[in-house]
Amino acid sequence: MSKVFFSSWNGKLTDERNKKPSERMDLQDLDVPPQLGEKELKAFIGWAGMVIVDPELNVVETLKEYFQSVQKESCGRCIPCRAGSKVVADRLEKLLEGKGSKNDLAFLKEISSLIKDSSLCELGMSSPVPLLHALEHFAADFEAYLSETPPARDNGLAYQPILTAPCRNGCPAHINIPKYIECIKEGDYEEALAVNREKTPLVGTLGRVCVHPCESNCNRQPYDQSLSIRLLKRYAADFGAKNNYDQKAKNVKTAADAARVAIVGAGPAGLNAAYQLAQKGYKITIYEALPIAGGMLAAGIPSYRLPRDILNAEIGLVESLGVEIIYNTKVGEDITLDQIWKEGFKAIFIANGLHESTTMGCKGEDAGYKGYLPGVEYLRKVNLGEKVDLGEKIAVIGGGNVAMDCARSAIRLGVKEVNLIYRRSRAEMPANAAEVDAAEEEGIKFHLLANPTSILEDSSCVSGLECIRMKLGEPDDSGRRRPEPLEGSEYVLDVDTVIPAIGQVADYSYMTPECGLELTKKENLSTDPVTMETDTPGIFAGGDVVLGAATVIEAIASANRAAEAIDNYIRTGQSKVEAQAVSEKHVEEIGVYKEAVVPEMVGGRERLEEEVLPIKERLKGFDEAELGFKYPAKVINEAERCIKCLRLGMTIL
Repeated sequence: MSKVFFSSWNGKLTDERNKKPSERMDLQDLDVPPQLGEKELKAFIGWAGMVIVDPELNVVETLKEYFQSVQKESCGRCIPCRAGSKVVADRLEKLLEGKGSKNDLAFLKEISSLIKDSSLCELGMSSPVPLLHALEHFAADFEAYLSETPPARDNGLAYQPILTAPCRNGCPAHINIPKYIECIKEGDYEEALAVNREKTPLVGTLGRVCVHPCESNCNRQPYDQSLSIRLLKRYAADFGAKNNYDQKAKNVKTAADAARVAIVGAGPAGLNAAYQLAQKGYKITIYEALPIAGGMLAAGIPSYRLPRDILNAEIGLVESLGVEIIYNTKVGEDITLDQIWKEGFKAIFIANGLHESTTMGCKGEDAGYKGYLPGVEYLRKVNLGEKVDLGEKIAVIGGGNVAMDCARSAIRLGVKEVNLIYRRSRAEMPANAAEVDAAEEEGIKFHLLANPTSILEDSSCVSGLECIRMKLGEPDDSGRRRPEPLEGSEYVLDVDTVIPAIGQVADYSYMTPECGLELTKKENLSTDPVTMETDTPGIFAGGDVVLGAATVIEAIASANRAAEAIDNYIRTGQSKVEAQAVSEKHVEEIGVYKEAVVPEMVGGRERLEEEVLPIKERLKGFDEAELGFKYPAKVINEAERCIKCLRLGMTIL
C-alpha cells in the first residue's frame, strides 16, 4: 500500500515525514490513485499543491521539470505566466547546478507570488502553488544546493505532465474544450472543428444530443452559470458543414496489405473506433444489423433532436476513410465471430449496443396484446419511417431520455393524450432536465410516484393500464430513494397503447462457449476498463454493451481507448493505451473541478441560451426543435465568458 510522505493538496496539509513508514496515511485516503498504469506513483504535483510518496524524491529537480512544462503550455498572452515560468525554471536549474544563492530562494518566493497574483488565466495563477508550498515546507532541500557539495542530480525518474481543465476533465472523451473555445473566440471555426475531430467525427451530433458533463464541471457555476459548451461545439460543426470544412478525410491512405479490423455495430462507439483506426491505416469492416448506420443515434433519437442530414454527413466522413459498412448483417445470426476470425481480421471490436427493451414485470406485458410496444422497438419503427398505429391515448412508462423521446414523438404523431408514468418524483428523473421541461411544455401529462401493475385488454387489444401510487423510502444502490407501493391506491388509465421505456438490454446471440467472452454481474460484456479488451485476446468491446445504458460521449471515450489498444495489440502483441490517455484517467480520478473555488476573472456576461421553435411549430412534425446559436457575434460573446481555467499536473514515476 502506497503511503503519504507529504501532501499539501487542495489546501490540506498532511505531513508524515516524522512518522515510520508503516504509520503513515494511505495514499488512497487522499483520493489519489497510487499507480499510473502499471507504474507506482512517486509523487504528483500540480495546480493544487503536491503529493509526495517517495521520501527520496528530489523536490527541486521535480519542480524544475514542472516549470519547464508550464513554460511549454503557457500561451504567452500575459507576461507573468509566460516570462515568469521561464525565469523560475532557469533559476531552479541554476540552483541544481550549484550556482545559486540565498537571494535566489527569496527571489523564487517573490516571483512565484507575483505570477500567482497577476496572471490572466488559471494556468498562471495555479502553477506557482506547488513551488510556494515546497519553499515553505522543504526549505532544507533548497538550501542544500547552496552548500559547497550540493546533492547529486536525480535524472532517473519519469515525468508525465498533463494539461487539463475542469471542463476537459469532465468530458469522458477529454476533448480539448479550452482550445476549441479559444479558437471560437478568435473566429477560427475551422480550427475549432478540427480540435473536436481529433477525438470524434460526430461533432455536430454531440452538439445536439450530448448530455454535456463538461458544463457540470464549468468553474463559472458558483458565480453565475456554466458556459454553453455543447452549443459552441454545435456552432463550429454547423459552420463547418455550411462551408464544407473537413467533410472528407484528408491525406489518409490505406496500404493494400494493411491489417484488417472488424467492428460489430455502426453506432457511436463502432463509428468512432472505425474513424480512429482507419486514420492509423487499418482496413475497417463494420457489420451492422440494421439497414442504416448510427445505432441508437439513428434508430433511437428522433429527428427533431438529431436531424438525419447532420448524422448522415458525419457517417459519410467515416466512410470517406475507406471504412466499409455491411448492412442487414447481424453477428450471431448472419455471421459468427468465428467466421469473422476466419476472414483474416487481426482484431474485433464489439459495439452492438442495447437494442432490446427491459421488461417491467407487469401483468399482461408478455401476453402479445395489440397496443403493447416496447420503447426501443417503437422508436426504431418511427425513425425507420414505418407506420405506427398508437390510437388516441397512450401511456409511456419511464423517466429517462428514451421515455421522453417516446412521449414527445407520440405528440408529433398526432396522439391526443400522452401519459408519462414514473415511479419516483420529478427530482429523481434521470432524463436531461431540458428534455423533461420540453415534454411538459408540449402537453405530456406526468404521473409521478406511480407504477404500472397490470395491462388491461379487450379482445386481445390494450384497453387500459392499472397503476398504483408510490412513496419514496430509503435510498437504494443508485443513491435514489427506493419507491414503495401504497396499498389500496390502485387506479386505471384509459389508454390504447402502452410503451415501456424503463431500460435497455443487449442481444448476446453472438456469444458461444468457444468465443471466451464473459459477462459482468450487471450483464454487460466484461472488459479491461482502460484498454477495453475482453477476456479473449484480440476481441475488444465498448459503448453501451460494456457500459450499460450510458451516453454518446461515454461510448466515444471507450471507443477511443479501444482503438489505441487495438493499434498497439496489432503492432506489438500487447494491449495498452498511450501515456496521455492513462494520465487523463489518472487526473480524472484525482478530480479537477472544485466547486468551492470561485474564479477570480468571471466578468458580468450572462449565459447565452439557444433559440427554439415555438411549441405550435414544434408539434407540427419532426423538424429540429432546438436551433442552436445563429449569430457569430453572440457565439464569440459566449466563448469569451470562458476564463480559461487551465491546470497543469505532473505525475512522477
